[in-house]
Amino acid sequence: MGGLAAGAIELAEHAAEPWEKLITAMVATLRDRGLTRVDELRRAIEDLAPEDYEKPYFERWSAAILDLWEEKGFLTRAEVEARMAEIKTRLEG
Repeated sequence: MGGLAAGAIELAEHAAEPWEKLITAMVATLRDRGLTRVDELRRAIEDLAPEDYEKPYFERWSAAILDLWEEKGFLTRAEVEARMAEIKTRLEG
């Protein structure tokens, strides 16, 4: 967690997954429209529970963004999870 000692950093280049690119685009769009600031995202990431903070980079970002959306009243976690379930059903069907 922020400021604590961490393990080795993986420096190898890797292709970003489509959902990782989407997370990056969402963060940029929210910032460009003045709906969030970089420091808010950083705070939300640092506020994650220890078990969530240990998740991979973009999973932390997505969890933090969802927390910010709820905090700001944009969307609830239940709304996002319901939409994700709809999309998953459509893609599997």
